[in-house]
Amino acid sequence: MRQLTEITDDPKQTFDVITEDNQNFELGLEYSDQQQGWFFSIIFGNLSINGMRLTTSPNILRQYKNILPFGISIAVDDLSEPFLIDDFITERVKAFLLTPEEVEGIEEDIYNQ
Repeated sequence: MRQLTEITDDPKQTFDVITEDNQNFELGLEYSDQQQGWFFSIIFGNLSINGMRLTTSPNILRQYKNILPFGISIAVDDLSEPFLIDDFITERVKAFLLTPEEVEGIEEDIYNQ
């Protein structure tokens, strides 16, 4: 599990993420004042995931567990949701890149699957 430390308080940001096995994907984040929250998009190969709300989750990409060779965990210090523009720079919210083994571990430990 590697923390994604590239995230800033810029309301619209995109960056490349390299997985442990040297695969590359694009992660986009956008903050909405009106909805008081963060939204994410991912481009990995031919797969595009667009405009999903970022929520506290052991793996926000769980529904893609059989498609993506990685996951992303979102942890919030006060057990609420990411809703402040400076959540990542204050580290109230942390995002972690998960390996396939960690995704599998979460499935077993949390979802009993």
